[in-house]
Amino acid sequence: MSYATIMVHVDVNGELNGRVQIARELAGRFESRLIGISSWMPRPPFALEGVVIDPALTEEDLASRTAWLKKRGDAFRTAVGLEVGRVDWRCSQEFPGEYIAREARAADLVVIGREREAFDPYVFPEPGAFLLRVGRPVLAVPPGARSLSGRRIVVAWKDTRESRRAVQDALPFLQRADQVIMAEVCEGSDDVGPSQARLRDVTAYLLAHGITAVTERVTPVEGTAANSLLRLVQDESADLIVAGAYGHSRLGEWIFGGMTHALLQESPVCCLFSH
Repeated sequence: MSYATIMVHVDVNGELNGRVQIARELAGRFESRLIGISSWMPRPPFALEGVVIDPALTEEDLASRTAWLKKRGDAFRTAVGLEVGRVDWRCSQEFPGEYIAREARAADLVVIGREREAFDPYVFPEPGAFLLRVGRPVLAVPPGARSLSGRRIVVAWKDTRESRRAVQDALPFLQRADQVIMAEVCEGSDDVGPSQARLRDVTAYLLAHGITAVTERVTPVEGTAANSLLRLVQDESADLIVAGAYGHSRLGEWIFGGMTHALLQESPVCCLFSH
């Protein structure tokens, strides 16, 4: 298995960051076609100190924005350096989360960033909402990351539909890894045996796909499930987490805390999510 087409979100402004470098690296590894995508939604009128400010754009303004997005596309093509036919550019002037989710029909894998200060819905897809909408595996890249070897991968297993989907979606990564650690965070001693049985089943599934370097870990909760998982990731020097996204409702995760929410906020390594 492989990812025939990878799509990466490109920021409207600033340098072409590590997210683009990682996407280019993956396109080379998987011999993929690479699509850069960017969107820039005009802002509606808003009130400031009792005064309504209408930033309505003229035709000239819209044309200037279109030209700027085209310039970003040219910079993207130059930066990734792929031959004609293996690189494409898409852009629009609408909400990025909605636009990218729709255009993701063309991709096997979507790469986005999770820089918290950049969560402006007019220029950046908000990761939590995007995961629920896109219908594709999403690689969320943390701030500062510039490469992804994928040699040591931790699979955060929980016996849910989302986890099963994530394992299948991650097969191209898992098949190239030096070690895959199947980890289930166990909340009590009574669940250790069932956890081990579940992990054995997933290991057998991976073996059928030619993935042999698998270690099974039942990890006790220390603090929170996310903290326990991230401690394991650090101890194992892993650089990729594979996880199902929002096995519970997103609202419940944001109010009460949950694995997906915590990983989007705290993970120091890339996360491959599926929902």
